[in-house]
Amino acid sequence: MRETSCAATVSPEFLGRKIHKVYGIITLVQNNKGRFSEDNEFEKQGKGESAVSKFDFKKKYLIIYLCLIVFDAFLMLCRWLGHIVPNVRLLPDFLLDHITNFALCMLLLLIFGITVLSFGGKLRSITAAALIMSVLNIVYECFLPILNTPDIPDAVFGVIGVAVAYVFLIILRKNGLIAK
Repeated sequence: MRETSCAATVSPEFLGRKIHKVYGIITLVQNNKGRFSEDNEFEKQGKGESAVSKFDFKKKYLIIYLCLIVFDAFLMLCRWLGHIVPNVRLLPDFLLDHITNFALCMLLLLIFGITVLSFGGKLRSITAAALIMSVLNIVYECFLPILNTPDIPDAVFGVIGVAVAYVFLIILRKNGLIAK
């Protein structure tokens, strides 16, 4: 009987190419000084700036941001808990009727605004988004009866939600950004 070996033979040229490829990757990473190689390639090709955020946030403002997100989640939970367990009311009925609009408008502007600020965007885009959200909210809540009963207090709650988020984003931009 003849014994067969499972070991594969590898040519020296193949090993040489693999070692050269690994060495080339290590050199590329070292030359980028901690930056992603894709970002460096985009800059070399003249395609614009990299997609890495330009700013970090001070911890105090990041904690406030997360508290606002948790507050929004709590408000939404209060609203929907009344549908799941009918006898449980965590807030007065007047607030529960309009709190969804407040929470959603605030949440959307917070997420949009913090994303824009972290990538070095201008306050003008946040202001434009806040104005557009407020106008669309008022138009939808007051004039369009599509899946909605026209309701002025709902529009007011939505505008207040946008205002709270906008004030936070202005303060964050002024005091809470740290350049990378």
